[in-house]
Amino acid sequence: MKLNYQILILLFIIFHASTSFASHAKQTSNIIYAEKMNQDGAVQQLKLDLYEPTGNNQNKIVYLMHGGGFLEGDRGDFIEYSNYLVKQGFTVCNLDYRLIPEIYHEQLTYDIYATSLVLAMDDLDSAIRHIHDNSDIYGLNDYDIIIGGYSAGALTSLHYAYINSIDDVFLLSESDIFSNLPQDKISLISKFTEKKYEISKVLNIAGSLLSPYLVHEGEPSIISVHSIEDVVVPYEMGDTDGTGIITYGPKTIHQRADNLSIKNQLITINDDDHGSFGSGIENENCHDCRVMVDEFLSQQD
Repeated sequence: MKLNYQILILLFIIFHASTSFASHAKQTSNIIYAEKMNQDGAVQQLKLDLYEPTGNNQNKIVYLMHGGGFLEGDRGDFIEYSNYLVKQGFTVCNLDYRLIPEIYHEQLTYDIYATSLVLAMDDLDSAIRHIHDNSDIYGLNDYDIIIGGYSAGALTSLHYAYINSIDDVFLLSESDIFSNLPQDKISLISKFTEKKYEISKVLNIAGSLLSPYLVHEGEPSIISVHSIEDVVVPYEMGDTDGTGIITYGPKTIHQRADNLSIKNQLITINDDDHGSFGSGIENENCHDCRVMVDEFLSQQD
């Protein structure tokens, strides 16, 4: 009898948890937003999960991109944070994107990294276009667009947000990582200078830019969360994950944003763990990080 009572209690808890989430959100999983060729020539089906609030709705959609150094990870890394954001009234699009195929993992070059960044940006562009072009299906075309992610996903979002002119493309093409990139990939970058949909904000969790001069006056506002002693992605400027690729972290990016009067907020965490908050901005040294991010993303520009 006692065992049956415990089972009933457990079932009640599970039911309450599931209905509690259901009261906050509608989830549509495994939406195919594109089919594209990877670096090894294989065609990959790209999927996303869409979370929509059923109560409080801020009319803002957050596109999330996982981390993993362009080598690993998937949208499963951001499930918990997606559930959290949708409870705050955000619509969330949690997406997979093309990674570096395993056959190249032992022979990584600048060209491979550069190509992976360009392909990830192209995938983000396709996800945004899929959701907003199909307003008859999703009804989200008038929502403010926020893009962001963790580590490689943040790096992708930053470059997508701030490449807005041919001068930006030239600036990238002169960097070491892009110097030998095939012309078709350089042309693909040029596509991002004429975005179909405007980006309002960027959420940068432990990401960086190849140049702070990609950021110009009047461009999207930005909030960053970063560990001051991160040894994988630099807080200020330095080598990125032992690749020899020099990037500029949030300290430099936000100084640039300040100089250009771009709305921004930098949340600095005092530890050296790159992954301590990657899958949802939870950190023992920053208990209010999520709340601060929510408040910034909720603001009207």
